[in-house]
Amino acid sequence: MNKVWTEGPHPTLEQVLQSREERAQRQKEWLKRGGTLVVLTLNMPGPCKRFPLGDWSARQGAKALRRQLSGWGFPLLEEKEYTTPAGIEYFLRVEGQPRKIKEAALFLEEQEPLGRLWDADVLYGTGEKVSRQELGREERQCLLCPRPAAECGRSRAHGLDQVVEEVHRRMKQALAWEIGAFCGACAQRALLHEVCCTPKPGLVDGQNNGAHRDMDRFTFLDSAAVLGDYFAACAREGALFQGSPEELLFRIRPLGLRAEEQMARVTKGVNTHKGAIFSLGILCAGAGRLLGEGVAIDEEALLSLAGQIARPALNDLEKQGADTAGRRFYQRSGVLGVRGQAAQGFPQVRQWGLPQLTKALGRGYSWNGACAQALCALMAHTEDTNLLHRGGEEGLYLVQQQAAALLEQCQDEQALEEGLFRLDSLFTEKNLSPGGSADLLAVTLFVYFIVAERECFDIALGL
Repeated sequence: MNKVWTEGPHPTLEQVLQSREERAQRQKEWLKRGGTLVVLTLNMPGPCKRFPLGDWSARQGAKALRRQLSGWGFPLLEEKEYTTPAGIEYFLRVEGQPRKIKEAALFLEEQEPLGRLWDADVLYGTGEKVSRQELGREERQCLLCPRPAAECGRSRAHGLDQVVEEVHRRMKQALAWEIGAFCGACAQRALLHEVCCTPKPGLVDGQNNGAHRDMDRFTFLDSAAVLGDYFAACAREGALFQGSPEELLFRIRPLGLRAEEQMARVTKGVNTHKGAIFSLGILCAGAGRLLGEGVAIDEEALLSLAGQIARPALNDLEKQGADTAGRRFYQRSGVLGVRGQAAQGFPQVRQWGLPQLTKALGRGYSWNGACAQALCALMAHTEDTNLLHRGGEEGLYLVQQQAAALLEQCQDEQALEEGLFRLDSLFTEKNLSPGGSADLLAVTLFVYFIVAERECFDIALGL
């Protein structure tokens, strides 16, 4: 994670003392307005009080406190953020009994990952603070050990560098969880949109099960439902891992194996998303790494990084091990399959999936039609090992030739849809299912979503 996010200016002692005096004066002014005053600050030890991740943590505290007060039934009358050299301060004027509001604030501190770093002072109208002792609560625990924080502070039980490092660690963990939630949602959304796209020749869609007899769209929905946590975990790993991109693959592999087990459990052994678990897991790790570094995500940056992460997976094709279809096709004809697509940075997605998706949207196609257009382009240009497994080279050539012809002939969405329905009947009759292309459609959609939503994510984080 970007070191710059924990770096910033060091205020002088005079500036810190001045900030405290100004806060005390503001409190007096706010108390005259009525209601209960809550002042939220960040517990930030060390000489550096203002840095990007610290400011973000303070603003996360304000968001969480607003939710907490609203959820507990305390109307928010007024709020203001003050930025000082000693840190960000939030003043909130709330309608409610001070002790009850303090209970709500303490509950928040104890439940949220960043809660220990937030200090929510609740003031009586006299200016006195509601104490923890009044509510029968113990003193705040030290960040590094089970003893009271005040006791460790007085005895200097821990070095300042240790305490600051722990604070930064908690902030980074919290940011990684936010990154994971964002990437996981984009990946899960991509899987759901892929299965809903209709028609998809030979594949499970909203119309029929295509060439498949052991699964339907509900099988895919069940599978997608359990994979969100996996995708989020890959993104968190990417955000926090400090090693090389190639090493990152081995950090997320155990997560992928567990995800396959979860998929098999809910599908009763049916392979719905094994390829997507591999591809989207790598992309989530890459997106997490870029977001953790504060780097702008665009198609090129994300796909190139995914290629670096996936590169060691090509070695699996040379190793003695499980007799998988992908390994057999590689040994027989050099087809690299999903590993090759990932290690090369998903060239089919870059050259066909994303351009065709955006082209169709630009021509006014519906979202479903644009997804279908992207899928058709991917079928026309992908060496799909699913097709090689089901129909050999003849089956692969048939699908590629038919999809390419349809893409060239159909100049509007209705004609494309009619053509895809015809291909659906043909591919289903011949037991052909371009599952590899469907996985690449999910990859296309993930990249589209993550790039499109990145700005909204940054605004939400305030970074």
